[in-house]
Amino acid sequence: MAYKNLNAEEMIQLSGTWIDATSAAHAAIGPIPDLASSLPRIQTAHKDLAATAQPAGAPEIAQIIEQEAQLDIRHDAIIRGIWGFLSAHAELIGGDVGTGFITLRDLILPDGLQSQLKSYRAEAGQAAQLAARMTAVVRQQTDGILVGQGPTARKLSDHIDELIDLGKQLGALEDKRGQLEATVNNGAVELKARNHWIRVVNAFVANADLADLASDVDVLIFGALRAAEKKADERARQASAAAKAKAAKGATGASGASGATGATGATGATGGHGPTGPTGGATGATGGNG
Repeated sequence: MAYKNLNAEEMIQLSGTWIDATSAAHAAIGPIPDLASSLPRIQTAHKDLAATAQPAGAPEIAQIIEQEAQLDIRHDAIIRGIWGFLSAHAELIGGDVGTGFITLRDLILPDGLQSQLKSYRAEAGQAAQLAARMTAVVRQQTDGILVGQGPTARKLSDHIDELIDLGKQLGALEDKRGQLEATVNNGAVELKARNHWIRVVNAFVANADLADLASDVDVLIFGALRAAEKKADERARQASAAAKAKAAKGATGASGASGATGATGATGATGGHGPTGPTGGATGATGGNG
């Protein structure tokens, strides 16, 4: 687990809660000397990070971030709902029919509950992929599954369509946010502020360990931090896995190119051109890395 995987907005929100005099977390910190003594440093780190992470068009960007957060709440709720609904039906019904519910669940949500942990842009990509999977045959099946009873009952298809639409909205907001942030170039300054924030929070958590907090107080103060950290770590793991997969694919391509060029060298061995094979292999490897 690493705070470095949190983005600046997440850091600002977390420390903002601790220094907000009206928050329950702040009220819990006050009576604990080991933690209260950290508040001035947290306030400074929070202020510095908020200032350096404030790009041009910040008010509009802040509004977009808020919109994304609100949309994501419903987006993730639908994912959990569809997954749980179809899983529960499969468990209760069993047999071939139950297996059918699992098959449908995995078609709709092939990444399962991990879909909630993706970035907003990745969620937009998921929505586009899901829309493509919703063929006429699949939609006929989901149209026949009702969620709820009476006048409030909705077809499962309606919830899926809502999920797709939310993903599209998140993608559009990410595009707009990216355009607004494109002119910002304060990376070095922000990195320094981020590292300072991380050091201060590490000290804050260490002080809490020494204070031996009651479990409910610990959750009140640090529960949000741990949840955000877990999600950020998962986000980083997925990015790393994707990068490794891309590198492995490139290496495979390079190996194929090397073998093909090497074979040419081998053919020319009779004429004394055998070294061309290894040279060709090296060239192929360079192309694969590109």
